[in-house]
Amino acid sequence: MLLSDQVVTSLGSGAVADTTSETLTGVEDMAGFDGIRYIVSLGDVDAAAVLTFQPKENTASSTSSPTPTAVSLAAATVGGTVTGVVTTGALVITESNGNLDNKTIIIDILKSPMSKRYQFLSITAATESYEVVSIITEKYNTRSVPVSQASVVVTHAKRTG
Repeated sequence: MLLSDQVVTSLGSGAVADTTSETLTGVEDMAGFDGIRYIVSLGDVDAAAVLTFQPKENTASSTSSPTPTAVSLAAATVGGTVTGVVTTGALVITESNGNLDNKTIIIDILKSPMSKRYQFLSITAATESYEVVSIITEKYNTRSVPVSQASVVVTHAKRTG
């Protein structure tokens, strides 16, 4: 049920302009939640860019210390109009003829492959650069309702019945 059992957060540093550097979302505390969904809206992605989307986890609320570990997407089902490949546990997509320009990538992870409390997403590019317009995260299937929305959500509406 949207908004009564999930928390929506805008992550990262906002728009990321033309980079080949790693982009990291903020760290999400998954205590009390059974799933997390990353919604990444891309801007211009240069021809032949190879983008890697790697969910990561940590025992502390940090992207660096202690060293985070990867959450494997090895059993993931990949679908959509652009073919992604799960390689060494990460989702890898290659830009071809503008197929990633101004498109959205969604990565949805249930609790079972996660072994640590804190989660975040790493995006890297090989060869060419990319732009990120926005990254939104949804933590869902809470074990305690109602939940409070993050401060970046300024209003929401919900129709019942």
